[in-house]
Amino acid sequence: MNKEIFNHIYSQLTDDEKETLQLFLSGQKYEQIAQSMNWDTSNVGKKLKAIASKFNNSKSVKEFREFLFEIFCQYRPNLVSAELQKFYGFHTSKIILPGRPEKPDSPFYIERYRVKRRSIESECYEKIEEPGSLVRIKAPKKMGKTSLMRRIQAKANQNDYLPIYLRFDNLIEPDNISNLNDFLKAFNKNIKSRFTDVPDIKDWDNKNAKISCTQEFEALLFYLEKEIVLLLDEVDEIFKYSEIAKDFFAMLRSWYEESNNLEIWENLRMVIAYSTEYHGKLDIYQSPFNVGLPIELKEFTLEQVTQLVYLHQLDPEVVTPLMSMVGGHPYLVRLGLYKMSEDELKIEELLKYAPTESGIYQEHLSRHLETLVDKQNIKAVFHEVLKANSPVRLPQKNRELHQLEAMGLITIKGNDAEPRCQLYRQYFQERLG
Repeated sequence: MNKEIFNHIYSQLTDDEKETLQLFLSGQKYEQIAQSMNWDTSNVGKKLKAIASKFNNSKSVKEFREFLFEIFCQYRPNLVSAELQKFYGFHTSKIILPGRPEKPDSPFYIERYRVKRRSIESECYEKIEEPGSLVRIKAPKKMGKTSLMRRIQAKANQNDYLPIYLRFDNLIEPDNISNLNDFLKAFNKNIKSRFTDVPDIKDWDNKNAKISCTQEFEALLFYLEKEIVLLLDEVDEIFKYSEIAKDFFAMLRSWYEESNNLEIWENLRMVIAYSTEYHGKLDIYQSPFNVGLPIELKEFTLEQVTQLVYLHQLDPEVVTPLMSMVGGHPYLVRLGLYKMSEDELKIEELLKYAPTESGIYQEHLSRHLETLVDKQNIKAVFHEVLKANSPVRLPQKNRELHQLEAMGLITIKGNDAEPRCQLYRQYFQERLG
């Protein structure tokens, strides 16, 4: 069950059913509930079991009282008493400082939706079960791409597939990026190193690196005889090497197409994550960026931020002022909630110092500032966006705008750009003005 389905079922409950649930989830005994509802005590259990059945639970699957506590801890934790949340293990996990990807079982991972009643996670899980499939995940940095990749990786393991996860910011090194041949050798070696008993490279043709790499991977598919999920994270790190990028992405597209020609290639499923589109010269029929399932990670909604607030055991009144400063940016929201929860930082103090050198976002903001200072062309375009009081259109600065979008500093709606949030507007206006 996902949150959309849960909310739909909850909205269909009668007022009496909702009141009964609230009394039960607050920790009241059957006798107290019966007295409040003017029922016989023997009817309370029957009523709760009937409510549980509406959420698709049967006693044979899970004891209905425990089931109700678990789903409400997950989707409406504000209705469940703190003592019961603790009893059912809802807050047993320590709140970890955000910055790294969320673990697949993290209670602080928030699912997102592209269509109602179907999370993007479930879409990705279903897609990698299709032979020869491809998933494309696009989002600025710090928006949750790697966390989603980790969950897809966990699902692949659960399906008894063989997941191979590669980060391109780690893969690319000075010794292997000078030409296509060296890069594809390193790419191939990195993949095969995950399997200790795979035969060594044979007859690699340095003048036909794409063919050699493809033959090596095809041999790997035959050797393993299992579904492989190739997860390529931060692939936009290779965009700056335009000639290598053009041939590399053409090769990935050929791998995707090969499942139509040779059955063994159906065992390959690819997941590609990137921060911005590839702006080099790449034929539409040689690009992996216009096929497969496209997933774009958006900011958290008001409801999702509220859910995170409850998970951090904070007052829901902090939601509106926090979002007025950082919007629904996943990392900025999580860091703010972490500081309020663990360091007992008040929302008023957080907002007062947020865009300053003494605020909780100082490290995050200063890293962006260093990047902008090093890249004067991007800095100049960002300054134009900042000084506009409304979304601005800069048709001659498309490449720079997309770089700023990849950094997460701006949002682009249609052809117009604006700072992603008030935090960025206030901090960078003062320093780039």
